[in-house]
Amino acid sequence: MKAKALVLAAYKEPLEVRQFDVPEPEPGAIVVRIDRATICGTDHHVHMGLLQPVSKTPAILGHEMVGVIEKLGAGRDTDVAGAPLAKGDRVIWAYAYCGKCYYCVVAHQPTLCTNFTPYGYADCGKPPHLLGGFAQYAYILPACHVVKVPDEVPSHWASSASCALRTIMHATARAGGIRPAETVLVQGSGPVGLYGVAAARAFGARRVICFGAPDGRLDVATAFGADAVCNIEKTDAKQRAELVRSFTDGRGADLVFECSGSHHALEEAIGITRMGGRIVVIGAGDPQPAQIPGMAFVMKQISVHGIRSAGIEYYREALAFLAAQKDNFPFERLFGETYSLAEIPKAMERMHRLEEIKPVVDPFKS
Repeated sequence: MKAKALVLAAYKEPLEVRQFDVPEPEPGAIVVRIDRATICGTDHHVHMGLLQPVSKTPAILGHEMVGVIEKLGAGRDTDVAGAPLAKGDRVIWAYAYCGKCYYCVVAHQPTLCTNFTPYGYADCGKPPHLLGGFAQYAYILPACHVVKVPDEVPSHWASSASCALRTIMHATARAGGIRPAETVLVQGSGPVGLYGVAAARAFGARRVICFGAPDGRLDVATAFGADAVCNIEKTDAKQRAELVRSFTDGRGADLVFECSGSHHALEEAIGITRMGGRIVVIGAGDPQPAQIPGMAFVMKQISVHGIRSAGIEYYREALAFLAAQKDNFPFERLFGETYSLAEIPKAMERMHRLEEIKPVVDPFKS
């Protein structure tokens, strides 16, 4: 059996469709047919070489995907929660963490694993090759934990849950949850930020504010429950701070989700968070360092949490969130057109120009 896949042969070079043999699964592995994938800003970062030296070339891009089980390796009978697995089931899966290093075993922080195999930026030049979502088939390694996708969750939604939404679930947990009296500020109106708005609303925040651009994305934030939005292209930091303080009796936000990755946003978050508040830094990609006075941490006694990916428990929570909230939020507004493998570069360009929030990939589309 053969599989077409979109390959990054070298950083910053054009992407190309190649063909690979689909391997038989070793014990504990799974071979899946990719039903849908979705495109993430990190795919662009990998293409530009910004994830070196963790990323490798050649690589099959794509780390958001849903697979339909074709073959189960010996001993792989259930998902992470004990649900039985069978051919035809849809699944999402976490990266292959080693389960043996200090961070996996002692710190219980597998996303910091020192010997993990990612999807979307691993070396596809050696077997089993198919370690990316922009392909017709994928190989789920034995070390990957998997979760079955609920019947009521569409595949393109579930695909986005395997990155943007599971990261928000992780961020919410690291922040200590969201309390009913709190004001949550979300910086950024990309997929992660918009899911942050929905999560803050669903988890009971009193007020939810979103900073971002362009206006079309802020319209989605409003539809997802934001009480106020602010276009960063039409306002300055002082105006935005005044907006937040107007909702918080002058104190500032209780919790900030920094989802934009901008060093300016992180600097702004420090000033706009109330004394004793929390900041969760999720966004990435800005090479410029932020300038933050050390005394800001002492005098304001704020807590800052960094988020790197998510463990399998948050994949499961993300799917459960979508299943539970599917009638409460217009999630379909996140998604753009559906593209073939060969059309992915066009889709990435459209996303980079902010013309789409989350393009969808059907690898079998001609």
